[in-house]
Amino acid sequence: SSLKLQHVVITSVDRDDLEDGGAGHFVECIEEIRKRDSNVTIEILTPDFLNKHDAIDKIAKAFPDVYNHNVETVPRLYAKIRPRARYFHSLYLLKTIKQKNPRIFTKSGIMVG
Repeated sequence: SSLKLQHVVITSVDRDDLEDGGAGHFVECIEEIRKRDSNVTIEILTPDFLNKHDAIDKIAKAFPDVYNHNVETVPRLYAKIRPRARYFHSLYLLKTIKQKNPRIFTKSGIMVG
């Protein structure tokens, strides 16, 4: 690639306004990057897609090298810190991506401090 990138991270805000939660945009980005340089590793950091199974399927089939979805905090603080999200939905999302495509590295982050 002309930018000589070795690793890219694609992220977005929640796209609850889109039917697939924005999964299609992640897939398009992955496909376009791979067309330009198949040696670049691709990591995506996604929202929870409102737990929509078709969105999760799209992502798993696109086969990013790394799938990241941040859990952000511990279960007891979820209602306060992430009122629109559900802790166990986030864990389910990570588990499901790994089950659908075991070759995808999965990771998560948590806020500290």
